[in-house]
Amino acid sequence: MKPILLTQSLHLAQYLLQSLLMAGVVLWARPGLQRVPGPAGGAPALGPYALLAFLLILMVGSSLYTLSRYLRPELRRPIRENRRVYRGRQLLHNSLLELLALPPLLLYADSADPLHLLYFAVLSAGLAAINWPTQRRYQRWLLAAERRRLR
Repeated sequence: MKPILLTQSLHLAQYLLQSLLMAGVVLWARPGLQRVPGPAGGAPALGPYALLAFLLILMVGSSLYTLSRYLRPELRRPIRENRRVYRGRQLLHNSLLELLALPPLLLYADSADPLHLLYFAVLSAGLAAINWPTQRRYQRWLLAAERRRLR
């Protein structure tokens, strides 16, 4: 199997698994959230959950972004090592981006509107398509690191 095909397969598998995991957790927790009484015995407010999700996305996202900045290629390394570093960086980058699809899932859990679920699916598919790894992107990543080193 060509190395880029393996990278693309891992990319697709990661988006699918992370989307299914997020959707599964939110849909599993949905009945429990609806049973928690809100003020005056009404429906629970989504505000605290949305704020918590936003803070979680911000905290995890900034950590992943900081970590991914340290994953740089080194042209003196063997090719396999640079590919492994590229895949690791891609994994972190994809994880960060896929967290952006969490708010539509929370909206779906609150309103049960299928448009929110459709928005989640389209957003996840769009992010996977926009960040599709190609041989050209990999080569640009290698060359960008060399340009930084020469400065």
